[in-house]
Amino acid sequence: MAALALVAPKLAKLIPLLSSDKDGEVVATARAIGRTLKNAGLDFHTLAHALEEPEPKVVVIYRDRPSATTEPDTWAALAKWCRDNDRGALNPKEREFVRDLAPRLVCDGEPSEKQAAWLRAIYAKLRKVASA
Repeated sequence: MAALALVAPKLAKLIPLLSSDKDGEVVATARAIGRTLKNAGLDFHTLAHALEEPEPKVVVIYRDRPSATTEPDTWAALAKWCRDNDRGALNPKEREFVRDLAPRLVCDGEPSEKQAAWLRAIYAKLRKVASA
């Protein structure tokens, strides 16, 4: 398909000439397209195939942080997710708990059982709000 890309500008100039109402011009244009393709080592079948199945586009998406659908896999990530996805859904006591707990869980820190239960409940609450 790279060879077709090289002759595409020339073909783009020739193809509109096929709309002529003079039969001789249409035949001459078709022959010129055929010669252009042949000089590039191509034929009308290659042109038709390229029109049927254009080359796929590669789309690269960059993200500054994981998407909201990514599940946190550590206690610190869970607390940070809750902190970052509050959006006014938490009451002041929950917000303060999450804000204070997040930095204490760095380096694989673990919350107490009571803190873990409350953090899980807050996470569930925020996920429910996010999915609504």
